[in-house]
Amino acid sequence: MIGWSAHLGTLFGELPPLARPAAARREGFDAVEAWWPPAQDIGAWVAAVREAGVRAELVNAFGGDLAAGERGFCNVPGREQETVDAARAAAAVVRACGGRLVNLLVGRSQPGRPLEAQLAGAREVVRAAADEASALGARIVIEHLNPTDVDRPLLPAPADAAAFVREVDHPAVGLLFDAYHSAMAGVDPLEAVDSLEDVPAHVQYADAPGRGAPGTGTIDLGRLVERLEGRGYAGRVGLEFIPDGPTPATLASLPQSRT
Repeated sequence: MIGWSAHLGTLFGELPPLARPAAARREGFDAVEAWWPPAQDIGAWVAAVREAGVRAELVNAFGGDLAAGERGFCNVPGREQETVDAARAAAAVVRACGGRLVNLLVGRSQPGRPLEAQLAGAREVVRAAADEASALGARIVIEHLNPTDVDRPLLPAPADAAAFVREVDHPAVGLLFDAYHSAMAGVDPLEAVDSLEDVPAHVQYADAPGRGAPGTGTIDLGRLVERLEGRGYAGRVGLEFIPDGPTPATLASLPQSRT
């Protein structure tokens, strides 16, 4: 049965980062995930995850200055080794916390460069990153980002990310399907799940619009889980929504077991 993973970048935001793994455990989670950096002191965060008795299902690789609009740089000439190093660092952290998945953001389209050249360069970088991650027992996942929230994402819809993953053609690279980004790109998440050729390696959820909790928008979390299970997905759904108030009160309304 599909269970939940608590995204500590959005849930428990009322607490400092090092207190969030234990808070997730108290609310019944046994898996968490995080953006990079998950805390100022990475070693302390690893220790906090272990002490809480949860597993880090997924950790994002460093994707640049997110507040300034950066979303990775796999397609940026001259930043190839930086990207590979970031993936290796995230892989080491997620493996130390019992998980395997590294979310490697591929970047935003660069004006003045042919799109296919950017995609080809990004594919090579992702393959190199996957080689490094797999050597540590980890796996890379590739996420689509919607063009409403992100300016010129290289992979703006689920089909774009799925095609990219197929073209990378590496056993340690899979698709991260994000229901929120799908909806905000104008693609019904339920239809998107049905149209995917391959089962995603990971799934994330926030309601849309607004990135709120289930029931605040148009994406029915229960129906999404049913569609995923029908396709054979048996992993976690990363809850990446922003609660309207204290996290425990919001989590009480979730439609199924969190473990």
